Amino acid sequence: YRLPRENLDKEVDYLKEVGVAIRTGVKVESVDSLFQDGFDAVYLACGAHKGAKLGIPGDDLPAMVDGISFLRKVNQDRRVEIGERVAVIGGGNTAFDAARSAIRLGAKEVQVFYRRTEAEMTAYEEEVGAAMFEGVQVEYLTLPLSAKSNNGAAELTFTRMKLGKVDASGRPSPVPIAGSEFTKEFDNVIAAI
Repeated sequence: YRLPRENLDKEVDYLKEVGVAIRTGVKVESVDSLFQDGFDAVYLACGAHKGAKLGIPGDDLPAMVDGISFLRKVNQDRRVEIGERVAVIGGGNTAFDAARSAIRLGAKEVQVFYRRTEAEMTAYEEEVGAAMFEGVQVEYLTLPLSAKSNNGAAELTFTRMKLGKVDASGRPSPVPIAGSEFTKEFDNVIAAI
C-alpha cells in the first residue's frame, strides 16, 4: 500500500524508455560470469526477503505466520485469512506494515509486541504513528515465550522485559522480569522479527 502499482509501473516504464534492459526470471550463478558477459559493473539488489519464526515452542501452529509471507500474499492480492484479534511480534517496518495490513483486511484488534522500548525500535517514526492512528496498539518491553493452540486460536504466553546493558547492536539489551508472565489469545500471530 505504500507505493501504488501505477506509480511503480510508471517508474519501470521510464527506465525502459531511457534504455535500461530489464530481464526477469534469470538465475545468476556468479558475479564473475556477468563480467565475462561484458558488463563493466554489477550492482546487487536481490531483495531476497525471507521470513523467520519466533523460535519459541508452538511457533509452528496454523495461526502463526511470518511477516514476509503475510505481506507477500497481501501484495499479490492473494486470499489472506485474518481473524478479529491479531498479534504482531517485532519492532521494524515489516511489523508495522503487517499490522496496518491486518487492520485493512478487517482485523478488529491488532497489537504489536516489541521487546524493547519505542526509542530502540527500528521502524520509521511516521510508520508507527500512522499505525497507531489506524488503531494499532503497541505493547513495549514484552516478549513471547511460547504459544499453544486453543480451539484454533493461538494462546501466547509473554513476559515483561526491562532494559539491561548495551549489546552488539548498540541498543540496551532486553532482560526478562521474573514472575511477569501473562497470556493472551489471538486468531492470528504474525512474526515480523
